[in-house]
Amino acid sequence: MNSSPVVKDVVLVGGGHSHVLLIRMWAMQPIPGVRLTLISEKVETPYSGMLPGLIAGHYTQDDVHIDLARLCAWSNVRFIEQRVTAINLPDKNLQVDVDRPSIGFDVLSLDTGSTPELDIKGSKNFSVPVKPVHGFYSRWQSILARIESHANNSSSNQALSLGVVGSGAGGFELIMAMRHALPKELASCHWFVRGERVLKGRPEKVSRLAMQAAKDAGVIVHEGFDVVEVQEQALLARDGRSVGLDEIVWCAAAKAPAWPKQAGFNVDKRGFVFTNAHLQSESHDFVFATGDIGTQRDTPSDKAGVFAVRQAPILFQNIRRYLLNTRLKTYRPQKDFLSLMATGAKSAIGNRGPLTVQGAWVWRLKDMIDQKFMNQFRRLPDMNSKRVPFAIPKALLSDTELKPEDVASNAMRCSGCGGKVGASILDSVLADLHPLRNADVLSGLDEAEDAAVLKAHSNVLVQSVDQISAVCSDPYVFARIATVHALSDVVASAATAHSAQAIVSLPFADRHVVKRDLKQLMAGVVDALNADECSLIGGHTSEGSDVSLGFVINGFLDNAVEHIAGKTVKANVGDHLILTKPIGSGVLLAGMMHGQAKGRDVQQLLLHMQRSNRVAASELFEHQASAVTDVTGFGLLGHLQRLIAPIGLGAALDVGSVPVYPGALDLAQSGVSSTLLSQNQQVLSLTSGPDDQSDAWLNLLCDPQTSGGLLGVVPAAVSDTVLNKLRHHACEHACVIGRITADDGIKLI
Repeated sequence: MNSSPVVKDVVLVGGGHSHVLLIRMWAMQPIPGVRLTLISEKVETPYSGMLPGLIAGHYTQDDVHIDLARLCAWSNVRFIEQRVTAINLPDKNLQVDVDRPSIGFDVLSLDTGSTPELDIKGSKNFSVPVKPVHGFYSRWQSILARIESHANNSSSNQALSLGVVGSGAGGFELIMAMRHALPKELASCHWFVRGERVLKGRPEKVSRLAMQAAKDAGVIVHEGFDVVEVQEQALLARDGRSVGLDEIVWCAAAKAPAWPKQAGFNVDKRGFVFTNAHLQSESHDFVFATGDIGTQRDTPSDKAGVFAVRQAPILFQNIRRYLLNTRLKTYRPQKDFLSLMATGAKSAIGNRGPLTVQGAWVWRLKDMIDQKFMNQFRRLPDMNSKRVPFAIPKALLSDTELKPEDVASNAMRCSGCGGKVGASILDSVLADLHPLRNADVLSGLDEAEDAAVLKAHSNVLVQSVDQISAVCSDPYVFARIATVHALSDVVASAATAHSAQAIVSLPFADRHVVKRDLKQLMAGVVDALNADECSLIGGHTSEGSDVSLGFVINGFLDNAVEHIAGKTVKANVGDHLILTKPIGSGVLLAGMMHGQAKGRDVQQLLLHMQRSNRVAASELFEHQASAVTDVTGFGLLGHLQRLIAPIGLGAALDVGSVPVYPGALDLAQSGVSSTLLSQNQQVLSLTSGPDDQSDAWLNLLCDPQTSGGLLGVVPAAVSDTVLNKLRHHACEHACVIGRITADDGIKLI
């Protein structure tokens, strides 16, 4: 764990082979004061060497994908799941797909791979590209679904035809994997090669073996097929040949995305970033580029994963050396390497230098090498005892406002008002925000006074206070979650959120880093508040050991309702209990902290946690809800007990109908739990039910939730209408989970 003040930001763009290896190496040997952030379009990245085996059916999706979120959580690296769309090199920041502030950096590293070169007429519209590799498996699943649908619904018993365009190693391995995976009665497989010889650049014997292996497997090889046009169900060659196809997979030449050239990098003719012998951009020395996205001008190499893997140690050393202002190391690509190509079944062709071999034992060798690579990310060592020494290298402080004595000891930070964020940083960040301002805010952010002034309402004021520490490493996403979480208490009271004050705590860091973090946090806060038509009217900043956000939320009731005024809720026996979001966030977040949760499950959870409960609350109250609560820290059972206690009635909870986030039950069954669970379990003394109810399910019912859904009591006659409305408003998991009963307490059924 890096407990040093952050003075430099290193941002890694892309989850390629170089970057995942670099992250693992950095975890073992970090630099105090340097923060790494990985920005990746996907939370899982495939190991390209095993992708054909996945297509062939030899591996599962988890076998061949590296969990980037889990890797980053283990290594204390921030993870942001977004696609980079533009880089501003003069200002050292970059833009991502969603509307959020630019992300700043001091050093940038690129390992994003390539995109398909779809310049041939029709290829963009009528083919399925292999690049980018991280998304191909889902595209392959779509192809399989169409083939299976044809087989199930066609009366002709005619097989579909599938073709792969590309005469390199990638095209060969893919068509062989597809041929192995698809029964011949379902599909015929065609391989389109541009010249008379496949696998140019490899020894002629390798080409002959590959061609023979394809024909022996039943692949129809179209030699000398120079594609000039792709039609909806056909390929046209320059020599006039035409082949009808139902599915066309494009594995031909690749090119760079548009943004490197647009950013102002020196690029090669295909748009890849030109780099020097140190893997640095020729034009911008604070940027490094490896894998497909980089091209060394003096020693160019093929766009292959083997080179990205070999570049990783040099990239790791050179980023460190650049930060510490020492001499960089030279990367020299190997001229010869072991090439292993799978041939569909568990056999492979191997080559190095003059030696070429083929057989099942070659596949076993390939599998052993691939598994060894992947085990580096499956079996992450325990890092709880590894702490970075506090001393920040003096080289990192040379261009900051910090002095060595400023960071000599974290314990010496000033308390009281000496621990606030500076006025210049605060003013600069607030000036870029555009919070909604309700008409009755007389003095708010614009006036920058010490206190906000509101025009008093004649209606009832509802006020809530909430504060949570960071649940993820992306500050913008965390801010949205914390804001939605705080707003839920007010909207669950049938009030309309009106205004908010924020309390922000940030770890001590250099001025420019504090500004970057505060900018991301406050943008997330304002975006979530504006969506709920709530004004940000003020707040306070402070330093702390971790990032945290707190809020005072003000809301107003148009008409005082009975349960707000302290009167008895008029619920009836038989009323339905409706839950608007799944449960299990506590165990998933705990699982991620302990390296046991899957990144894709946690990333899906974070999306749900950013969804406001405002519309759901409005629908519940509009349809005669007699009581509503948000399900948060006390867990589903705890909040249900608090909901029914004033009613004087009981509740029957249908455990099997309670929606659960993917991955949460598996974690609960393996013993993962939140630290608050034991306190929440006290509600079980007020609960009855079957003796064989599993401990995992009971733990989930008591699991503390962050930014959970709403639990409402509505008349049974309108529950279907309410559910339809909720699902229309993106509450797709909303369901009836039980009913009000005449008995006291909660009964599990």
